Amino acid sequence: MKEIQIRLENRISTVRVGGSINELPELAPPEKTIIVTDENLNRLYHEKFSGYRVIVIGTGEGIKTVNTVEEITSKMIQYGADRSSFLVAVGGGIVCDIAGFAASIFMRGIRFGFISTSVLSQVDASVGGKNGVNLGGLKNMLGVFNQPDFVICDHEMLSTLPDVEYTNGLSEVIKSACLGDTQFFEFLEENKNQILEKDMDVIHEFIKRSVMFKASIVEEDEKESGIRKILNLGHTIGHGLEKIKSIPHGFAIAAGMGAAAEFSVKLNLLNKDCAIRIMSLIDSLGLDSNLKNFVSEENIEELITAISSDKKKQGASVDFILLEDIGRPVIKKIEITKLRELLGDLLNGV
Repeated sequence: MKEIQIRLENRISTVRVGGSINELPELAPPEKTIIVTDENLNRLYHEKFSGYRVIVIGTGEGIKTVNTVEEITSKMIQYGADRSSFLVAVGGGIVCDIAGFAASIFMRGIRFGFISTSVLSQVDASVGGKNGVNLGGLKNMLGVFNQPDFVICDHEMLSTLPDVEYTNGLSEVIKSACLGDTQFFEFLEENKNQILEKDMDVIHEFIKRSVMFKASIVEEDEKESGIRKILNLGHTIGHGLEKIKSIPHGFAIAAGMGAAAEFSVKLNLLNKDCAIRIMSLIDSLGLDSNLKNFVSEENIEELITAISSDKKKQGASVDFILLEDIGRPVIKKIEITKLRELLGDLLNGV
C-alpha cells in the first residue's frame, strides 16, 4: 500500500493506493458515518456495510443531478445526521462526485471520504477535490472544490468491475502519462499486455503514478486557476462528445485526446510521429483515438454548440490543452471559428 498525501493550505487529504475497504471502521466509525453507494455495489459489498447507515442510489450518468443530491440529503436528515456526521462514498466517479457534493453543501459542509471502486475513480475522479453534478446534460456545471479526508483505492474491488468500465478508466491513465513524463508513458507502452490482462502489480503501479502526478498538480493549483487546467487534456472535445453521443466518459476523452494530438500537429506544436505514438497507445488499450469514428462533418455544429456550453469556454474562445511533446502540455486559447476549421480538416482528413 502506498500512502500519498495531498498537502494544501488548510488541510491534508490522504490517498491510500492499494488500501482496503476493510480499513473503513478505523477511518470512519459506524456511529457517526453514513455510506452512499449505488445499487450494484450495495449488492456486491453490503456485508462490508454492517453497522452503518446506508443510502443506495441508482447507476449511470443520468443520476448525476441535483435530484439525487436532494435524495441523499433528505435521507441524511431522516438518519439524524448533523454537522459532526461523516459521509463516505463507496463507488466510482459518479457516486464520489455526487456524494462529495452532497457532503460539501449539507449544513454548509461536513467531512467526507471515498472508497474508490473503479479505475476511472482511483486514478482521477476521486482525487483532487472536484465534486459536482450535471445540469441539463452539461457536465459538472454545479460543483465545488472540497477535499475528502481520505481516499481508499482498493484494487481488489476492481475485480468486480465490468471489462468495459476497466477500459473506460484507462483513458485517464494515458492522459496522466501524456502530461507527466516519458518514463510513465514508456511504462504503459512496455506493459500493454499486462494492462489488458489486468495484472495486479501493473495496475497498482499505474494507479500510483497517476495519483502522484495529479497530487503534485493539485498541491500547486487546487482550484484550477493555472496549471491544473492541463488535467483537461482531451476533455474539451470529450465532454462535447459525451453530450451529443452519450458515450462513456473515458471513451469520449480518448477520442478527445486523439483530436488534441492531431490539432497539436496541425498547429506546429507536436511532431507527427509523437502524435501517432500517442494515438497508437490509446488504440492498443481498447480505446479509440479517431474522432471520425464518433462524429462526421454533419455533426460539427452540434459538437461546437456542446463545446461552447462547457466551463472552459471564455468569450469567443475555448481553452484547449495541447502538447509540444510527451510531458510538455501547453494551454492554448482557440477561437471558435478556428476550432470549426480544425474539426473540419480533421474529419475531412486534411
